[in-house]
Amino acid sequence: MEVTSKTKGEAIVIYLNGELTTTNSPEAQTEINEVLESAKCKLVVINVENVDFIASTGLRIILALGKKLEESGTELVVCSANPTNKSVFKMAGFSRLFKIFDTEEEALKLT
Repeated sequence: MEVTSKTKGEAIVIYLNGELTTTNSPEAQTEINEVLESAKCKLVVINVENVDFIASTGLRIILALGKKLEESGTELVVCSANPTNKSVFKMAGFSRLFKIFDTEEEALKLT
């Protein structure tokens, strides 16, 4: 799992690449927290366009991140999920917790 990020205006886009599995979820969570540690933003976009697989532990780190950001007044959204991952988010109830956008550009319109 590779985690990269870009600041775009008042948003930070976090790009996840690879598989978000039980094995690498803790490392991914650490990397995401490091990106956001000193960042001041209104919106965090998790771009999952290049995520091939999301395990339940991967869902948990996104859920925990959303709760943490909500406490600080920052919104978390997900974008660019392939049909399989979009189905996983929907079955897990994430579509009721977070906005899920088809594209990064749509997500960034929230800023």
